[in-house]
Amino acid sequence: MFMRMLLRGISQIYLLSSGWAGALLLGAVAWQSWSLAGACLLGALAGTLWALSIGDIAGSRAGLNGYNGALAGLGVMAVLPPGWLAWSLVAPLAVLATWMAHAWRCRSAVPPYTAPFVLVTWLLMAVAAGLGLPGVATAAAVEVPWNSAVLSLVRGVGQVMFLDDPWAGALCVLGLALGAPVAALSAALASGLCFLAAGLAGFPADAALLGLYGFNAVLTAEALRTVRAGHWLWPCLGVLLSLGLMRGFQWLELPSLTAPFLLATWAARWAAQECRRQARTA
Repeated sequence: MFMRMLLRGISQIYLLSSGWAGALLLGAVAWQSWSLAGACLLGALAGTLWALSIGDIAGSRAGLNGYNGALAGLGVMAVLPPGWLAWSLVAPLAVLATWMAHAWRCRSAVPPYTAPFVLVTWLLMAVAAGLGLPGVATAAAVEVPWNSAVLSLVRGVGQVMFLDDPWAGALCVLGLALGAPVAALSAALASGLCFLAAGLAGFPADAALLGLYGFNAVLTAEALRTVRAGHWLWPCLGVLLSLGLMRGFQWLELPSLTAPFLLATWAARWAAQECRRQARTA
């Protein structure tokens, strides 16, 4: 039961509650990096244990207390090289992110999604830069032809968890299909749509090929998929808005993480609610 909580927490990164999906997603992370996989699992463990200690059993069973912790663990390893400092920060930052998410849900009907992870990781980035801490080495750019749309598509799904290996991305797609086939379909379509739109708009090809325009769209599509059953207008609008916001963060040279997903999803949900309200009063 407890392991299922942890795996559901990992699957909630993609807004799913499935132990099988979480297991395959964790396997995708391990495929690319054992350090990332360890940090992801440790973050989910720390967040879930903290939530259980305060009595939030229902949220833990659904995985709601694991995903921000898991992402915080991944974020630490994306900012700092693996070592005693990075590993010592994973659990505290995971608990902080989980506490923020729990407090948010208790006070607001608007889902926090990945906002706690974003805030905690931005804080870590600012402190690391201020203290002059060594960062993670940037991988050398690889020349890949623009017609490699499939590689970009699966990378867009994997980049949600900082994965740029296409095989890891493919495992993520398979994991989503285990949790909910429609989630895998919407993720693939969102990532593909952003790749196409980025090419038509003339956005930097290297970022598009690495899936950096797709991962926010993947989350946005899943979050908005149920806004109106059978209605794809809001997911499509949200996906394109997330793409524009992602490009804006790049232009400002700011780390976006999943902030474009958050802003696009909250904006689209608000717009959908306003449309429903006006339709009722018309």
